[in-house]
Amino acid sequence: MSDWDTRYLTGDYSPAKEPSRLLAQLLTLLPKGRALDIACGEGRNAIFLAKSGYEVDAVDISSVALERVESHPPFPKGD
Repeated sequence: MSDWDTRYLTGDYSPAKEPSRLLAQLLTLLPKGRALDIACGEGRNAIFLAKSGYEVDAVDISSVALERVESHPPFPKGD
């Protein structure tokens, strides 16, 4: 279990729920298509991008965080 898994499970880390303000402000300037969210945490930016029509790959060191991302539509369980 990673340190980040422990932080998520114990509640020591409470991630933001809304997408990055900068990402939201610049979304209209980004080309449509694919997006990669590295260190996605619980996926606030990945979920925002997916709901905005992007095909998103989200990765994180924490399996706990990734399970939480996968529980949100529009993200199916990944490979």
